[in-house]
Amino acid sequence: MQYFDVVLLYIFDRFKGERSLSAVYHLLTGKKSSQTIQDGKLFNIGQFFGVLKKLNRAKLEQHVSSLQEAGLIKPNQHEGYEITSSGREALTSFLASNPLPEYLAGWQYHKVSDLYWQRLSLFVQSLSYSIRGNMSFYPISKDETIQNWVKKHFPMTKEKRVTVAENLFQEMQTILNKLPDRDASMFVMRLSGIGRTGLTISQLADMQKISYEETSIRLQSVIHAILKWVQNHSGQSPILASMIEGEGEELPLTLSTKQTYKLLESGMTIEQIVHLRRLKRSTIEDHLVEIAINVPEFSIDAFVDPKAQADIRLASKEIKSQRLKLIKNYVKDQYTYFEIRLTLCKEGI
Repeated sequence: MQYFDVVLLYIFDRFKGERSLSAVYHLLTGKKSSQTIQDGKLFNIGQFFGVLKKLNRAKLEQHVSSLQEAGLIKPNQHEGYEITSSGREALTSFLASNPLPEYLAGWQYHKVSDLYWQRLSLFVQSLSYSIRGNMSFYPISKDETIQNWVKKHFPMTKEKRVTVAENLFQEMQTILNKLPDRDASMFVMRLSGIGRTGLTISQLADMQKISYEETSIRLQSVIHAILKWVQNHSGQSPILASMIEGEGEELPLTLSTKQTYKLLESGMTIEQIVHLRRLKRSTIEDHLVEIAINVPEFSIDAFVDPKAQADIRLASKEIKSQRLKLIKNYVKDQYTYFEIRLTLCKEGI
């Protein structure tokens, strides 16, 4: 069983057969829709959001077919799959000796991880060449915004570059020493410098004799670990911290949702926002769900009565499901789908 199969089993297990295969695909490729964001929160699988942005749908279906043939999953009426008892045993056995990356945090860092990697890798490459008096090299990143950022932050003198290189080495070593040796080594092998070209993900996968998907996920986890450390210990890692400045402060909301949030903060009601923005009420409700997930201080009491919230939480717990229709039936249609969705997502049930 491949590592990617284990990831799929893990997601299917969390979904409990309540989401379609498309939901799995959208989660892994990072489709920023209200439904995918909601799923990540409800089923506690946000760490996988966008970790395989280039995943081919056909490849996903191929792996799913193999898992089904092996009796590890079975299709259900929701156009999704449920993990079987054999699948759960296989999953538990694999994770006992090969746990999923501890620092994987796709939802938290999906907006900044690629940008951060490009800045860091080009900065390292530029330092490596410059301190040896060679500024004629093929930049690892062709993105002009990345190149301009590096130029803007690059040390002016050779002495300063040597100092920065030594300090950056210490900062990175501090973090990488806390990670599994294999993951840290793969990350280092991705870096380019004078006399060496960083390996591609495919080359690393071949070298390590693991799948492309596993390599991608492990590398993502290292970047996420660096970002988490930098956010919590910026004073100890000033160089690494400088590479995220201006990128991690915004709320992780879609553009349209941000506009709705601003209107809510100004005191407007749902109806007023619907009229002003000329959008369907259901769209604004999706925005509210997204806000509830991502803004801890956002209260939903104005949209769902506290007693209703308590009833919905209890219903979900008693029927052991997050399926909106089942909960709605259980509470005898007292509450709308929107009220149920909003409550579940806010509470992270």
